[in-house]
Amino acid sequence: MAKITKANPSLSSLRNQIDEIDNKIHDLLMDRVKIVKNVGLAKAKSGDSIFRPAREAQMLRRIKQRHRGPFSFPATARIWREIIGASLSVESNFLVSVYVPEPVTVGLAYIALAKNHFGAETQLLYAQTEAGVLRAVRDGKASVGILPIPSDNHTKRASAEPWWYTLAVSGDNRPNIVASVPWLNDPNHGQEDINALAIGRADPEISNIDATLIAFESTDNISRDRIRKEAEQLGLPMDWAATWTDHAQGNRWQLAEIDGFIVKEDDRVKELFSIFGYDLIRSVNLGSYAKPEDTVDIS
Repeated sequence: MAKITKANPSLSSLRNQIDEIDNKIHDLLMDRVKIVKNVGLAKAKSGDSIFRPAREAQMLRRIKQRHRGPFSFPATARIWREIIGASLSVESNFLVSVYVPEPVTVGLAYIALAKNHFGAETQLLYAQTEAGVLRAVRDGKASVGILPIPSDNHTKRASAEPWWYTLAVSGDNRPNIVASVPWLNDPNHGQEDINALAIGRADPEISNIDATLIAFESTDNISRDRIRKEAEQLGLPMDWAATWTDHAQGNRWQLAEIDGFIVKEDDRVKELFSIFGYDLIRSVNLGSYAKPEDTVDIS
């Protein structure tokens, strides 16, 4: 690293030092890209997914932990998000399918969210419905899909049924929830800012600070509160994210967000079926994601 050698360096000297540091940063970026290319080749041989959001979260948490000085961490995280996004495009033909609903202001907000998270140069594929995003990822046209946070306020304009319910009944070859977007929450953002979930064809990976989304199908004989109470007794703290009634089957589907990384064959989830018997019909683990970090000033 360049060092200031004079007691009172001139402005010209300081600018020269900045140029020297910029050249070193650029050299390191080019060296990084060489390694990224080899990583892409290794993943192609092994069949691993190029999109590793848990690894990305661990990387950014490590940088946040060591960050010091007046340069803000959110700005640092933004730089690294651009580096990560550009690296994904170097590794493979990385494309993100984005839900772009009406009105236009909401659609533009989802586009901005995708670009901010995956990088300004990342290729985007727009879909006017949630089902369109699901198809793009399922059929391999997109590496990742960006979809709205599940809620009870589902409209037919988004799709005939909520995207999370479609995932739940789609069988074993469905995409999984793999990330929360954005990774860094900014409390200064306004109400127009949007959060979303990302789906991909790879299995979710643990980042050590995670949440899992599980869809439960049940009869009307058991309430949300009772399921949550029993789950918490088993060590599965949960919050309900959304509900959907399958009118053709007459059963109720409820989506729970559970604290922690829950594997698909978790014994605690199995125990719930022993407690509720036939009233709890099935559960589907839709995936996990690294919990977003909050913006903090680090000095």
